[in-house]
Amino acid sequence: MEEKEYLQTLGEQILNPHARTHVLEEIQEHIDEQMQDYIDTGMSPDAAEKEAVRQMGDPVAAGTELNRIHRPRFPGVLFGIAVALTLSGIFMQYILYGSEPLNTTYSNTVFMQHAVFYQVIGFGIILFGMFSNYMCLSKYSWFLYGLFLGFALLACFFPGTFSFWQTRTFSYYLCLLYPLPYALLLYSNRKKGWKIIIWLHVLSLLFFGAILSHTNGFVWPPVLAFVFLSVLLSGICIQKRILPGSKKVLWCWTLLPHIGIAALAGSLFLRPQTYLYDRLLTALGLQHTDDGPGFTRLALQYEQTRFSLFGGSSVSDRLPREELYSTYLLHSIFLWFGIAAGILIIAALAFFALYSMHCALRQSNRLAMLLGTAASGVLLLELFNYVLTNFGINLFYTASVPFLSYGLTGTVANSILVGILLGIIRNRNVLYEKESGPAVIPDTGTV
Repeated sequence: MEEKEYLQTLGEQILNPHARTHVLEEIQEHIDEQMQDYIDTGMSPDAAEKEAVRQMGDPVAAGTELNRIHRPRFPGVLFGIAVALTLSGIFMQYILYGSEPLNTTYSNTVFMQHAVFYQVIGFGIILFGMFSNYMCLSKYSWFLYGLFLGFALLACFFPGTFSFWQTRTFSYYLCLLYPLPYALLLYSNRKKGWKIIIWLHVLSLLFFGAILSHTNGFVWPPVLAFVFLSVLLSGICIQKRILPGSKKVLWCWTLLPHIGIAALAGSLFLRPQTYLYDRLLTALGLQHTDDGPGFTRLALQYEQTRFSLFGGSSVSDRLPREELYSTYLLHSIFLWFGIAAGILIIAALAFFALYSMHCALRQSNRLAMLLGTAASGVLLLELFNYVLTNFGINLFYTASVPFLSYGLTGTVANSILVGILLGIIRNRNVLYEKESGPAVIPDTGTV
């Protein structure tokens, strides 16, 4: 059998087009290398080709086994958690909204329509991410960074484009998603070694400088999350030799700029009478005011005394009404539905994020490893900030988590993270790098 016929027969057994392309490339390279070895020993090209193909075994049996190995695996558990949390979130928001006085902005029906509409958009994004080829994102890493920087500069140079609160909210979620283009740039420029680390420091400083210039430090939680994740992503690249060069040199370029930037930021924003300084003191309970973050913290602490195992308390009458089913939804769940329900919600979200990171770190595809670590890391840190916020320790005026929080911007941002993660997990046996090793050739018992 000739090589072309063998590859065609084998490829017909592999149903997924992405897997088929990669596997056939690897098999062809393997055959060509074996042919060259036979030619070097004195065989004619025709004889060498036939012998190399014969050594590969039966194409139908090999293709069937490769189709079994390299096929998408639907992430049933995580998808089930996503559906359950989404339905629970809509139900809980509806119940909590219905318990408010009648002079609220929307009726229960209109609010329900908005909540369902936002979640439908979010699930559309999740499904698109899950069934898409995330490998193509590395080709557009610079374009995505330019898009992020463009949005960051929009409010900087055109301050009247959005309202004050819209600017803060949009900037928050823009910073929250920034680890994604960072991971893409790190991967697509990995051959540059320590130079790409320096470039990423400069690019990140430019992006966050534009953000902080018009948000007055309101986006520090996602900024701090990015600092942690950027070190984690660079560390993975260093330890797994994704970046070439000396590990000591790479670690120095990774850590030293962060130390300098942290010292500069601390001197600028942690001075007395600055917003972040006052916010930090109130979050730690060292000062409080009659309104603002100090008041919110005292209100949350007061209402925590009404928590019971299975709920039954009335909805909060001290917190901003529009935030009871968004920023402080978890607090409302503890009040209305009980400690057991609140802990179950936290556990489900934590399992989703931790299991996603576990899957990401085990990827043989290095892009999937970096992109999945970035997305799952954002979800973990977002959950951490959300829990702290709902218990009165918050450095920012808002917080959200996937599936539960009300609002279009937060739903879209979190759905992008979830969609990428489910796409990576679904395609863990399909989309792989050529550099990460040859395709698995099953043992068919034929020599």
